[in-house]
Amino acid sequence: MSEPVADPSAPRSWVALVQCLDQPGALMALASVFAERGVNFSSLATGALDGRPGTIALTFDASERRCQLLRRAAERLTVVRSLVLRPFDDPGARAAGVVRMPPGTAFRPPDDLDVVWSGDSAAGEPVLVEGTLADVAAVASAAREAGALTIGTVVSEVR
Repeated sequence: MSEPVADPSAPRSWVALVQCLDQPGALMALASVFAERGVNFSSLATGALDGRPGTIALTFDASERRCQLLRRAAERLTVVRSLVLRPFDDPGARAAGVVRMPPGTAFRPPDDLDVVWSGDSAAGEPVLVEGTLADVAAVASAAREAGALTIGTVVSEVR
């Protein structure tokens, strides 16, 4: 029995890691590509990931067709050097996160998630988490529901 084929016109979540020239206007040019096509960023982070300047990590929702239009338009920008785009739940999309809970509150990532973590939140330590982007996002959601004071997540790799 074959797996059902996803409807390419249905919106789904995506993650992109874009290497841009480190110059004024690069982020604005990329944001304009998305805005002109009616797509909003769910999250956006800039900075040196893996020691490379000019990296932009973003997540967004779009259909497969719109996603491919975005890819082609973004790759044509003179400021874009490379763009790696994957579905949000792709195992090649990796992330790291930090969760800080209220003093005395114990928190552990849910057992059904495949993440590496460390820290003792009940002792006031931050919980550090690493895994797929989808699993780290699920940990962040569980922490939020448990009363987290601070949650930080960064896309660490998209391959």
